Amino acid sequence: MAKLLSYYNLCPINDVREFLGLSRDVDTGCAINTLGRNIIQVVKLSNQKLQHSWTSLERLTSKVIYDFRSERYVGVFGNRQVRCWNRDQTDINKVKKVKFFRNILELFTVDNGQALVLYDDGTCESLESAVNTRNEDRKAPENIVKKPNVDPAKETILDVKVITLDNGDIMLAYFVKELEEESVLLNYSLLEKESLKSMKGFHKIKLERMEQKVQLVGQCIVDGSGGPSLITIWSDKRIFSKPLTFDEEGSQKSIGNFISILNMINASQPLSMVGISKDYVAIYASNLNQEGATLLLYNVQFKVVQAKQFFKVYFNNSRFWLSENHILLAFGQTLAVAPFKISKEQLSDMVGTQRSFELSAYVDNESINEDGDYNEGYAFAGNLDTVDEEFEEEELEPEPEIMFKTFESVEKFEESLQKAYKSNLQVDIVRDDTLPDDTIQMRLMANADRTIGPLVFTEKFEIFASELEKHGFCEMEITDKIIPLMIQANASLDIGKCLKRYSTISERALVSVLKYALSCQDQNQIRTEIADVDQLRKKHPTGSLPVSNPSEQLQNLDILESQDLPDRSNNDLLNIILSCTFNRKAILPLIRDEIDLNAVLLLLDHLMYLLTDPVARLNEIPANCDSFDSDEKVIEWVTLLIDSHYQQIILSRDVEIREKLVNWMNVVKQHSDSLKQLKSFAPTILRLVEKKGGEREKRVNKWYSVETIKLY
Repeated sequence: MAKLLSYYNLCPINDVREFLGLSRDVDTGCAINTLGRNIIQVVKLSNQKLQHSWTSLERLTSKVIYDFRSERYVGVFGNRQVRCWNRDQTDINKVKKVKFFRNILELFTVDNGQALVLYDDGTCESLESAVNTRNEDRKAPENIVKKPNVDPAKETILDVKVITLDNGDIMLAYFVKELEEESVLLNYSLLEKESLKSMKGFHKIKLERMEQKVQLVGQCIVDGSGGPSLITIWSDKRIFSKPLTFDEEGSQKSIGNFISILNMINASQPLSMVGISKDYVAIYASNLNQEGATLLLYNVQFKVVQAKQFFKVYFNNSRFWLSENHILLAFGQTLAVAPFKISKEQLSDMVGTQRSFELSAYVDNESINEDGDYNEGYAFAGNLDTVDEEFEEEELEPEPEIMFKTFESVEKFEESLQKAYKSNLQVDIVRDDTLPDDTIQMRLMANADRTIGPLVFTEKFEIFASELEKHGFCEMEITDKIIPLMIQANASLDIGKCLKRYSTISERALVSVLKYALSCQDQNQIRTEIADVDQLRKKHPTGSLPVSNPSEQLQNLDILESQDLPDRSNNDLLNIILSCTFNRKAILPLIRDEIDLNAVLLLLDHLMYLLTDPVARLNEIPANCDSFDSDEKVIEWVTLLIDSHYQQIILSRDVEIREKLVNWMNVVKQHSDSLKQLKSFAPTILRLVEKKGGEREKRVNKWYSVETIKLY
């Protein structure tokens, strides 16, 4: 999931148009800031400290970059002069200049460390190749490209993007804006690995929609999971995506497919956007009420907005740069830095994040039929005259009679309706006393297994959770807000449903629920004895478990037992908590601070019972139902508890603690010995599967036999 951290101002700038840009430095966390036409700074983004700085008497025309191959800084002066210097250079005005015979538009640093030179005619090459081309242009000026890819007098190059694909190929893409027609074209091409020249020319896509009178407000190139794609946003708030291929140019006429509508921005004004990571785009746009601006992180793969950052004032001439995990946004007279984090993607974290906070025009649970009034008012009056038509002498087959199914009662109809719902969608159909008689609630839950019952809270908690879901809170935020309230209300049943209903629970909320469940336990109620096989055989001499009554199993479909049995309810709650997934590094300090040693010993006894009893086990939850193992989860909790309270266990000389540790050591030794035996038995099983006999097997000849008879 993507997350935007608090932004801060890096430095003031005089004018966005005079600001030449930023590029990555050789030191991690630093960026080269070409602050103006004459000032160059190397700044550490985390603490805004100045590392190096230079001042030039001549005007720079492009941002300064670092060439990792020559280990020098490279700058362009007056469009045709290049200087290279190292970080120890105090005065760059004394550095020798290299003159070119073409206008250099901008310099870029490729992921492999090379420096890319982009000319104003749209062609490109590496810095090493540009030096050789310079010598050829000086000897034969008439051989300079006469048919450039871009006409500098009529067209302008915008938003240049250099992408290294998954297979190692390098792609250059940039947008070209025609000054007279104000149309935008995308030019992109694969580059040669050493010279960085275009391999087979540039592919071109014209960004236009002829079917409607709409305008292009934003465009960018994003490196997606399936390859690079063109992302465009139009004045009707529609987002289009087109995968970029390198086939013949005849298939490059479309702008792609419509993927979603971005309702939370004002698309009547231009916006800025840039691809920041795999499948992620950063968008800076005006708010709906035209008061302030919003910085969005949009996921192209799942088509949702995952993070938002608000600004008080909107500037339509903003510009984007990217440095590692920092978004640098220049607007007005400020250069803002917005750090971001992109973690492992989980769909549960994205639920509701695309909703807007402005719900005035939102229609909930309502179906609108535009033809309803027409159908209700339409009727036919009169009779049609009988018309005899000549048919061929073929006999028409009689139409089958339409059969209607009648129901004996309302209960039968509702039962049939429930089956129809289940066959099409995995939903929970809920009836509530607070709703009208003819109204039901249908909720698409994470787990539709009917054996654990409907995952619906009590009335007040259900209203609170529904409002949080409607307002766009993710699962972790919902659980962080609602679990403390459930603990205060002593609602064990609702806490268990919450852990089953939401698959993403924070470690802090999980520890608080574990502390609550342990406080509800009575030490005498938790079984601490290790099950003995001989005792189980005495109880059940036939060797089979007692037959269960299916009707008794269906009497209670809830996760937990009723509130009349607090011991069983709390015990089930503890098992649900132990089944949840967690991050070991994050939960370890919380367990050490929140759970005392006595509670840890009590929990170790319960884990011992779960590991040794042949019947007791933990049940999976929707988040880990595909790869859940009860014994593995128990061992994970045991190692976590011992690591968190290791010092207290070592310093304590209690006999009871020592006995518990010895019991655990014996259990672990038994399991390890069993694994060794199974490992030695594996070759025999393999030979049986392959239908191979044993090495010492004696073959018996059935045709004759030899007997030894003792006569006397």
